[in-house]
Formats: sequence, structure tokens, C-alpha cells
Amino acid sequence: MQMPSTSPSYARPQITLAPVSILGAAPSTKRDNNPKANASGAQGPEPSVIMVGLDDQGRPHASWFAEDDGDAAAVAADLMDMALIDVSSDELAAIAKNLPRGKLFDSGKAFVPFVKRTTYDQLATYLDDDYIAAATARVEAVAAGASAAAEDYAKASKGEVPARQPEDWSKLLVGDLVLAREAAEEGWFEAMVIEATDDRFRLRWRDWPELPSFTRALTDIALLHPQHVAA
Repeated sequence: MQMPSTSPSYARPQITLAPVSILGAAPSTKRDNNPKANASGAQGPEPSVIMVGLDDQGRPHASWFAEDDGDAAAVAADLMDMALIDVSSDELAAIAKNLPRGKLFDSGKAFVPFVKRTTYDQLATYLDDDYIAAATARVEAVAAGASAAAEDYAKASKGEVPARQPEDWSKLLVGDLVLAREAAEEGWFEAMVIEATDDRFRLRWRDWPELPSFTRALTDIALLHPQHVAA
């Protein structure tokens, strides 16, 4: 007959060892509570230069670029008739923080958004007189050209003068006679340029002036032969 064991039953003691590193020192469990150190690690690049200028319609643009983008920003500013201002004072740093960061493109140009006129006026105090004079002359020349083109269009639409037939897509102006089509499977028909903005043009059919105007990209417009005589 098997007798029950009378040996006492003990629970195994649970042994807990202090964490020890391979160098024999306990690893620190303290958190780095230095907010300045944490902020500097998370902080992005600081504004180094501000690109600012007026477009051909006189609208102000500005944005900031980091130090690493300084050379490319200088190239873009030259291509876009804009100026660069070094962020070299507390006032400029404060203005830059309220501006969008610019973006550089493979074409060499940059994305420089619109800004308020008051912001541009603040930055303009840091621009030299030569740049301001050149920008003003450029805007006035474009405005004068647009006014003359609008007058030509008005005369051409009334049949007072023949519409201009440009020989180069880069020289399209309001009042020019070009070719457009309604759909890819249809033919090309004469149309008048009534508004030009960047690479898009608002047109009106020459022979159907009662129809609504329409917009076409530069790549969707054809030119008439220079010796073409309108019927």
C-alpha cells in the first residue's frame, strides 16, 4: 500500500536580479527631460535666404530657403526675375517664419507662393534700388503690352484691322488669330485669343462669335502659316 508523502512542499523562491550592463554598470532608466535638447533634435532647417519679387502682373511673391538650397535658390531667382535677401537680422528671421518654405524644381525655377502686399512692402526695404526699378519697368511694360493687345483684339474683332498671325508659340498675344479644335477627331478652325495667362489661353471662335469662349493649353493650339490669307 502506497503511503502519502509527508515531506513538506515549498514554493520556489522567485529570484530577481538587478539589470546589469555588459560593462558591469546598471543601465540608466532616467529620461532626458532637457526640453531644449529635445527641441533641437526635432527642429528642421532654419531660413537662410528669402526669395522675393513681383510677377509680370505685379503680384508679390516670397518664400524662404534653407542654407543647403542657397546656390540653387540664387539660380532660380535669376531665372524668375526675383531677388534674394539674406536672413541676417531678427526682423528678417521673424518675417521668414511667417512665409512658406520655397520648393526647387528640376527646371531650375522654384515655387514661390503669393504673399500679402504688406509683407512684400516690408521686404522691399531690403531690396536695392536697381532691382526695384527693373521690376517696376518690367511690370509696366507687360501692362502696356496687354493694353495694346486688348486694343488690337477689339479692332480685329470688329474687322477694322486684320488679326495678327504669330509665327512662334512663345509670342502669342491677345488679339492673335490661331487654330483650335473642339475634339481630337474634328478639324482645326480659326479662333481669336482673348486672354492669355502663363501657358493657357482663352479663345473665341472667329466664325461663331455667339458660342461661349473656351480655354486651351499652349500645346493644344496650332499656328497659321505666315502667308495664310483669311477668307
